[in-house]
Amino acid sequence: MTSEHLQQYTSPAIQAEESIDENSSHIECQRKLRKNSAYAHRKRERYQTDPAYAQRIREHQRKRYQKDSAYAQRQRERLRELRKDPSYVQRQRERQRERYQTDPAYAQRKRERQRELRKDPVYAQRERERQREHRKDPAYAQRQRERQRELRKDPAYAQRQRERKKQCRQSVKSAKTQVINH
Repeated sequence: MTSEHLQQYTSPAIQAEESIDENSSHIECQRKLRKNSAYAHRKRERYQTDPAYAQRIREHQRKRYQKDSAYAQRQRERLRELRKDPSYVQRQRERQRERYQTDPAYAQRKRERQRELRKDPVYAQRERERQREHRKDPAYAQRQRERQRELRKDPAYAQRQRERKKQCRQSVKSAKTQVINH
């Protein structure tokens, strides 16, 4: 005979309540850890150096985003709030610029995506309207002028510009020779 306490039945409601309590304490512990800068640094470093770990995390997040609508909503709201923070936006732009310059596969995917988006008439219309609004905005024009001034000071930018002009001259020259030969 087995003892009575091993056969004791726990209702699903009680089991769910216990798991929620355990889960909430686990979540609280995770929050505390994330606030610890050393822990966050180690985790970020592992994410950047261990591709298998990063892949697992991304897959888990993707599945959770697709299956858990509350989680997806929280993530969208969190991103919406983050995009209002100018320092966050600046960091993101710098990361993307660096990745675009150092990772050719990323740059290629991004260019392909832009080509596909430009084919979409709704996207193209939205872009035209956005550009029209930007042209009217004096603050935008001022930022663009400042950005151009900063870029001109960068020797790498100047080198890229020279190379682009050289390529353009070569393509025009080759087009002229093709027209003459035909």
